[in-house]
Amino acid sequence: MKKSILIFIITFLISQNIFAQGVRIDNLPPQEAVKYVKPLATYLGTFFNTGVYHNADVPDLFGFKFSIVGTYTYLPQSDKSFKPNPGLEGSENFESTATIFGTQGGYFLSNSGFVVYPSGLGLKNIPLGIYQVAGSLFGTELMIRYFPNIKQEDIKAGLWGFGLKHEISRYFPLLPLDISVQILYNKLNLESTSSDPTDYVKFDTKNFAFNVHASKTFAGLFVVYGGLQYESSTLDIGYYFKDPDGVFPSLAGRVYNLKVDGDNHFRFTVGTALQLSFFVLNFDANLTRQTTLSAGMSFEF
Repeated sequence: MKKSILIFIITFLISQNIFAQGVRIDNLPPQEAVKYVKPLATYLGTFFNTGVYHNADVPDLFGFKFSIVGTYTYLPQSDKSFKPNPGLEGSENFESTATIFGTQGGYFLSNSGFVVYPSGLGLKNIPLGIYQVAGSLFGTELMIRYFPNIKQEDIKAGLWGFGLKHEISRYFPLLPLDISVQILYNKLNLESTSSDPTDYVKFDTKNFAFNVHASKTFAGLFVVYGGLQYESSTLDIGYYFKDPDGVFPSLAGRVYNLKVDGDNHFRFTVGTALQLSFFVLNFDANLTRQTTLSAGMSFEF
């Protein structure tokens, strides 16, 4: 599929062929589909909650910035496989099979016949990017991420998100650091528009975060920053279960709507930035379940 510069996260989902042959969520019964896509729920929370600050200092009057943020996420081995449990008679003690980020799907024999699990994307890491704009007034900053609904082949998708940040150190002029608090919310929706009801699939991800971060500027050029963040992510999935192996007749032929919680809880961020007039470059490391490096380029006025 062709890549689209309009929306990077949708580009990833589409270009990596999540709905292609071999990577088939609709081949799994509901209880197994949750385990298969759980690492994706974690990743989306990791991605959307990265690159949201590089300085705790917020202008006292008016400020504006446009940023392009690139991320590079390392996927742990534990996010590439899971232990299947299809709940069929004679299907105990199965070995591990691939998650959506894993490689080889398993196949197992039960009293009902062979159960074949889908393969994964075979990813070790994920490079991805996003843009955002922010405006500030009187020590408070509003950040916006927005991509209008677009259609590409049989997929419709859109994204919106915001961050609200306030500098609390402005009330304590003797503090040697700038300190701010920030809340974040991002929502991505992706849905199949195929006329075939058996190809129906829908993804909605919601991601929330709250952080406290601090920074120190040296010589008006170099910024060192860091912060602690609490975060959560949820992936709502709707799909038509096809049961290609014919071993789940009581579950097959219907649409299931599932809620999958990501393993996003806390992260620690440390980074540095270089301010050159209205042009800023920054780099940081994010220590969380899926360790992520982030680099940004911003134009600030």
